Amino acid sequence: MESIKNKKWDILLVGRYFCDLIFSDLPEFPRLGHEVYARSFNLIPGGVYTPAVALTRLGVRVAWPCVFGSDVFSQWVKSEALNEGVDGTYLSDSPHPSLRITTAFSFGEERAFLSYVDPIPEPPYVEILHKIQPRWLFLTHLIAGEALEELVTAARSVKAKVYMDCQAHDRSLDEPEIRDALESVDVFSPNAAEAKQLAGCENMEETSEKLAAFVPIVIIKNGKSGCLCRQGERTLYEKAIDVDIVDTTGAGDNFNSGFLYGQLNDYSMKESLRIGNLCGGMSVQGHGGTATSADKKDINAWQKRADNK
Repeated sequence: MESIKNKKWDILLVGRYFCDLIFSDLPEFPRLGHEVYARSFNLIPGGVYTPAVALTRLGVRVAWPCVFGSDVFSQWVKSEALNEGVDGTYLSDSPHPSLRITTAFSFGEERAFLSYVDPIPEPPYVEILHKIQPRWLFLTHLIAGEALEELVTAARSVKAKVYMDCQAHDRSLDEPEIRDALESVDVFSPNAAEAKQLAGCENMEETSEKLAAFVPIVIIKNGKSGCLCRQGERTLYEKAIDVDIVDTTGAGDNFNSGFLYGQLNDYSMKESLRIGNLCGGMSVQGHGGTATSADKKDINAWQKRADNK
């Protein structure tokens, strides 16, 4: 078995697993005092399991420090990750429960969540960063304050770039801590709703301009409308691929994974965005984030089609 010392890592992935209970094909949204029966149900590993698997399928060497508890949900997700080929070097076990449960009510293009998490200490990300020296630090949610400063300082010391997703619906650029957070990273990629909330406006171009005042590259994921990328004064729009939508859970994670795959393999910004759209689009054709996510063969097929045009 290859030793940790001899391994070369592309990405350090920051974030926890979830176990997703997905109720879909509902006649209406659940409401108090009324029972609603879903016509479809799936139990699926989620959270940061999704980008861990998506990146692994693309051949990216990803280190995922994640603590799994003694509970059945934790151990099931861990076994699924290992079965998918996710590197187990930094997967660890706790003798205590580490429940991270999300119930999703899926309505095709939209969904609502109800979640519960057990408190558990964070893995030693800074120590791991120094040890493995990845090319990218991938923050799967918006982090701010001292926690982000420590991570970014460690990343810069090993010459790693920093990619940050958002997953925050109640923060704003009016907060100095948020502005400082964006100034700390290389790429920030919220979805359209998150971006508009942060910027305090509805127009996508104005939103991207406000965010780009703080971060070098802003990528706004906008579902079936594709994505918008703002890099300085340059704006790129890339269309989504045309697919039949089954479940959008994990589409953003797959987009992020595809984009980072492109950057790691020296694709242009435009090509990396297209790969992100390809990966995001393919993932919505099945339930959960990884049932239909892309692999390297899909990327190669896309590249071949692009070369023949």
